[in-house]
Amino acid sequence: MKWDDLDRLVSFINVIVEEKRRDSSSGLYAGFDEKVTREEEAEWLSQTLVEIERGEVINAIAELSGKVIANGEVTRGKYKDTRRHGHMGLTTISEYRGQGIGRRIIETLVRESRGAGLRTLEVEFLAANETARRAYEKAGFNQAGIIPHKIFRSGKYFDGLIMSRELC
Repeated sequence: MKWDDLDRLVSFINVIVEEKRRDSSSGLYAGFDEKVTREEEAEWLSQTLVEIERGEVINAIAELSGKVIANGEVTRGKYKDTRRHGHMGLTTISEYRGQGIGRRIIETLVRESRGAGLRTLEVEFLAANETARRAYEKAGFNQAGIIPHKIFRSGKYFDGLIMSRELC
């Protein structure tokens, strides 16, 4: 990810927000409920690029014809005792899900995390998201737990699923 990606990233996140709005039962875990402005995304990108430079974040995006279609990242643990653990997140635009793009980003993030000295990774997403579950299982992740009723959306509760894997 680089500064030149700003406008493509604004478009990407706003497509994700629209998907979530259209389908309240969507498997999207993204916390965004409102579209972001260019200024808001610029602030996020600026902070993220600094965190990447410091080794706090590992990021990978997928682009197709100049359009960002997926974004994944691993955030290193903030405390001395958790510095070798990372939290992974990944979002793909709906029309590109199930095509192996997310799996490739996961593989890239796992490889880069290992190279950055991380020993374990975890990811959390909606338990009903079978596409995500399959992608993470193929990348060696195992179910670590369920958080019942973690998400409340459109009058309905959804469980969170946590998966993890060791990198060594």
